Amino acid sequence: MLPLVMLTVKKTITLFVLVGPVSMIPVFLETVDGLELSEKKRFARILGFSVSIALLAATFLGSSFLSLLGVSISAMQIGGGIIVLLLAIAMVMGKETSFKGANPPSSGDTCHGASLVPLAIPLLAGPAAFSYVMGNSAWNTNWDLVHIVVPILIVGSACWLTFNMAVNAQRKIRKSSLEVVEKIAGFILSAIAVEMIATGLRGLFPALAA
Repeated sequence: MLPLVMLTVKKTITLFVLVGPVSMIPVFLETVDGLELSEKKRFARILGFSVSIALLAATFLGSSFLSLLGVSISAMQIGGGIIVLLLAIAMVMGKETSFKGANPPSSGDTCHGASLVPLAIPLLAGPAAFSYVMGNSAWNTNWDLVHIVVPILIVGSACWLTFNMAVNAQRKIRKSSLEVVEKIAGFILSAIAVEMIATGLRGLFPALAA
């Protein structure tokens, strides 16, 4: 039971860093600028739900899609690890938003439906997060579903709580503080990325594990 708990915690932390809701707080606040307080909190809840659904879909449908393409999980882990490593470098360099493939929405874009893109996808649930959950979606027993599904649900809830708290503390949040958090997370993420690549290489080339 303890190894299962530790694995679940590890995956939760990794996925949280990959999704990066803390670094997306400035984008979120700009997106909801002009909305009523209740609407801002409602949108935060919608974002958390959307991130969970997107990651769950990638987890359970992504592997089947890869099989159709003839791509192995090990190859996905290597590719995902490279993407994660690039994201980590972008975070340290302060270029995470650009790396994730979209520019922050304009302050005039306050429509709920339009605001989900690009904030929910791909700024939060983006290539790095998709690659990670798809590369770690293999399961043999029902217990394996715990460390596959629970981290996604926790991270989705964490997105909701992060943005909900950001609404309440909007006047107290400093951009410089968020930048420090983002750079520290980038250093941690780089080590995780190297581990993902190494795991994938051992899967493709079993001789490396000897």
